[in-house]
Amino acid sequence: MTPSNILALSLLAPAFAVAGVLLASIPIIIHILNRRRYRTVDWAAMNFLLRAMRKNRQRVRFEQWLLLAARCCVLAFLGLALARPMGCDSTSAAALGGRTGLHVFVIDNSYSMSYLAGRPGGRTHLDQAKLLAGQMIDKLSATGESVVIITAGKPAVSVVGKPTYDLQQAKAILNRIPQSYGATDLPAALRIATEVGRENERQPNKNLYLFTDATASAWQGADAAALKTEGPELARIFNVSHYNMSLGPQWNQAVLDVHPSSNLVTTNSMFSSDFIATVKGFGTPHEATLQWKMDGQLLAGGGKLLLDPNTPAQNEPRTNLQLAIKAGGIGGGAHAITASIVGDDGLQVDNTRARIINIISQLKALIVEGQHGAGPEGGSGLNLRVALEGLSKSGKADGFAAPDLISDLELGNHVLSDYRAVALCGVAQVTPQEANQLQTFVQNGGTLMIFLSENVSSENYNTVLLPKHLLPGPLVKQMHAPEGGSFYFDFNPNGTLHPLLKAFEHHEKSGLETAQSFGYWQVDVPVDPQLRVLNFKPLEGVHTDPGARPDPAITEQTLGQGRVVLVTTSANEEWITFTRKPVYTELMNELLSGSVNTGDGWMNLAVGDSLSVPPGVKLTATPTLTDPKSTPIPLQMTTAPDGSAGYRSPALLLPGIYNLATGSATLPIAVNLPPEEADVHTLDDAAIKSALGGIKLRLNNDQPITALAESASGSDWGWTVMLAVLAMVGFESFLAMSFGHFRKAVPQSAVAKPAAA
Repeated sequence: MTPSNILALSLLAPAFAVAGVLLASIPIIIHILNRRRYRTVDWAAMNFLLRAMRKNRQRVRFEQWLLLAARCCVLAFLGLALARPMGCDSTSAAALGGRTGLHVFVIDNSYSMSYLAGRPGGRTHLDQAKLLAGQMIDKLSATGESVVIITAGKPAVSVVGKPTYDLQQAKAILNRIPQSYGATDLPAALRIATEVGRENERQPNKNLYLFTDATASAWQGADAAALKTEGPELARIFNVSHYNMSLGPQWNQAVLDVHPSSNLVTTNSMFSSDFIATVKGFGTPHEATLQWKMDGQLLAGGGKLLLDPNTPAQNEPRTNLQLAIKAGGIGGGAHAITASIVGDDGLQVDNTRARIINIISQLKALIVEGQHGAGPEGGSGLNLRVALEGLSKSGKADGFAAPDLISDLELGNHVLSDYRAVALCGVAQVTPQEANQLQTFVQNGGTLMIFLSENVSSENYNTVLLPKHLLPGPLVKQMHAPEGGSFYFDFNPNGTLHPLLKAFEHHEKSGLETAQSFGYWQVDVPVDPQLRVLNFKPLEGVHTDPGARPDPAITEQTLGQGRVVLVTTSANEEWITFTRKPVYTELMNELLSGSVNTGDGWMNLAVGDSLSVPPGVKLTATPTLTDPKSTPIPLQMTTAPDGSAGYRSPALLLPGIYNLATGSATLPIAVNLPPEEADVHTLDDAAIKSALGGIKLRLNNDQPITALAESASGSDWGWTVMLAVLAMVGFESFLAMSFGHFRKAVPQSAVAKPAAA
């Protein structure tokens, strides 16, 4: 054994070794005490015998020392065996001991590991990873080596969380690891491994094996900082090895996103948005074909294109969708629009992406009037109703909204979940119960529009609505233009516009910049450019503080899944003069269509999300959900804050189109892949090491192994030393019997005869 190997020895329980050394002193003490028990007494009769025994004194002394040494060694070796001495595999004597160690396998099963590599043993990267890990488990010793298995596909999971010595069961669990379709979550998997290592701190031989495809998205994405932090701690606890499953440069084409060009509000007769697909190619540029479909029916757009990381977004014009709707007689309800890449690559699962749209016959809105005139045109909500209905000269409503007009006294008796939007027009006061209903309505995805007026109580609004986050800030005071003057919107059609005003971009004479207002409520809005849609200009000729912020005319804020739009002036002609101009109708429609929840967000999910059926979905029977393979998915009943019933599924793990049966209809549910996993370009060994903070790392490829890594495990000498203890006990027993056995009397011939008298 070389000096370096001697230094490599270690003890799992050094206290037993110390105890063995202490116990080895007991026979010595007994021996010394036994010698002190006798006094030398001269006895004439014994002199004759002593002269005969002097010839054997050296032999007897040797026997006593040998027996004492054997007994000391028995106790010392027993303590050493219980201490379990360890030695490196490279020592020649290590082969006599059983191996011991903790082996943690981290298997990346994210969707990029489903890449088809064409290996004879493992078709995909995940197959090959399981093959190599299984070979390593086969070479472990069941008497002293334990296994932990962790998967790194989001969410990271310990499939074998506690160290197990049942290697066959561990291998069976390894082989059952499913191919997931989520992103990679290496930091979470490594944190689990770190906790396992800390819980087994006294185990001196701990080994961590990482099996990944070395994609840049996993190692250098958003989690790069977390990996650099976790790496040094791993190296302190484990011997770390990485097995790269990729075969060098890889090629993948993918549809990363499908979305409408604007907030999608559609009816049977109007489709106001184009659809945009983000398609990319990673690796060597390839040519492929883009296909658009609606409910499985091929659309007119698409065509051949060259795919690389810089491929521009692809547009499907609204006209093609309108033609498909008319030609197919497509009615209201939920429909699936898909964009697919037709081509050859190793990762087919991300070649298609879906977006569910909800075509509605008309958007239901509730207009609540706080002021009631003597005639039909005197109410505070009539102008808004006319603008949203889009009444033509013939009296036919051709707008996208179908508003109901009620008084503020009726608000508490209406079921708000029947509407997509609620507008309070000059409502003086809101009760706490009504505020609770409005808050729940917005949080569940509704849009609340608030128009102020002269009769609004600032004390009531600040006390009841503001704590519910239904106002962007407290109402301060009413602002009135001087006689003969008016307020104007601070609007620049060529400047930076809020998304709700995009329809007015570059329109020099839209009328919005000349719209007049004679009064408004000053609102103390926080410094947040996202809240302000439009401001008022300061009055000309009136001195204002240069550092003062302009007063907001329109604000928008998010609350839960819905939005609140505040217009600080009136909805009717009380404070404005442009209600009968086209700009008023267009502005009101843009505010509503741009802020309203289209009602299909819950039908567009990512892998790993749960489906939550909103309370507003009409159910005529207990809903059922099936995945793309027609496998039923259980749904659990839930209760919303307002007491309404809903349903929620477990995490949806398979991409594609699911089907939700509500009793009277079947709704499609789109579950799409995380886009970041589509980039399959790989890192070299130096980049992998750097990603883990430059730690000591054994780097391996994807080829089958013939033996465990040299650092894999140490040899446990405990059993070898225990065998030596048993042999020493037998040897001591033999010596005790031999040395303590009764001897025959000394022959007469051996006794010296006395001299003749």
